[in-house]
Amino acid sequence: MLTIIIIASLYGATMKLADLCDEHGLWLFRGDAILFGILWGIFGSLLVLVDEFIANIMLAMNLAFIVRGRLDYFNHQLASSLIILTFLFSSPLHPFLFGAFYVIFVIFGSTKDFLDDVLKKSGPLATFFEIMPYYPIPTFIYSIISGYWIVFIAFLTYTVSYNAVKYAFQR
Repeated sequence: MLTIIIIASLYGATMKLADLCDEHGLWLFRGDAILFGILWGIFGSLLVLVDEFIANIMLAMNLAFIVRGRLDYFNHQLASSLIILTFLFSSPLHPFLFGAFYVIFVIFGSTKDFLDDVLKKSGPLATFFEIMPYYPIPTFIYSIISGYWIVFIAFLTYTVSYNAVKYAFQR
């Protein structure tokens, strides 16, 4: 379990660092955006490899990113491609699990995108969606139903790590 927590934490951190280097003006060193994109893809691929249920939810997340138009830079596309290819070559598809999370991620992720990108909203609702609760809440519900808690732990860790990096670099 500790391995999954570490990988999920690094996945979230490198995902946000890749994003910050492209879209938000963070510059750490030459090639930082590509390196963080590769690392994001590697850590996401490792999550796919360690657990088939996490893998199906990771696939749902990455395909939802495509529908939502969130893979808007090369390093984002590279990371997502690595994760999807790893899934295709290593994991069984659980159609109901994948489909349920795909729909949840598209609906709630798109709601966040609309509030943030189109309406430019602020306030409690926008803040709630900004912290991406649509990853840990559905996995928590899934874990209650299935009794399989590593899924929730992985997605909670990813979300906390992603948000920690985001807020650390906002200051």
